[in-house]
Amino acid sequence: MQTEAPTPIRVVVAARCAVRLALRDALTAAGMQVAADCGNAADLLAAVWRERPDVCVLDRELPGGGLAAAAAIVSPRRAPKVLVVGGRGSQAERRAARLVGAADCLPTDADAAELVAAVSALIRREHQ
Repeated sequence: MQTEAPTPIRVVVAARCAVRLALRDALTAAGMQVAADCGNAADLLAAVWRERPDVCVLDRELPGGGLAAAAAIVSPRRAPKVLVVGGRGSQAERRAARLVGAADCLPTDADAAELVAAVSALIRREHQ
């Protein structure tokens, strides 16, 4: 009996250039499919509509507004989970991200393993 390989987690990444490259590389190395990477909020919203990802990983300092983009993404019925990356990870920053609908928030200095674990946890929670 042959079993199908699990479908990779589809992610859209939106961040400033240097941050975007690091996020994309970490997620790709973990076997996730980066469906799009975007440099601003407008491109992110278009990519979410077009690609229908499982998760969006976005920079809090995204040009055009990271938290505003998170709020716009989580509105639709079949919205992807949103992970905000940025700041120092303070309780106030985490609360602000959650208030706009983000599922989780990581500080700017989170390493690749923490990023991958957070994205994977979002998908696990969705399927429970």
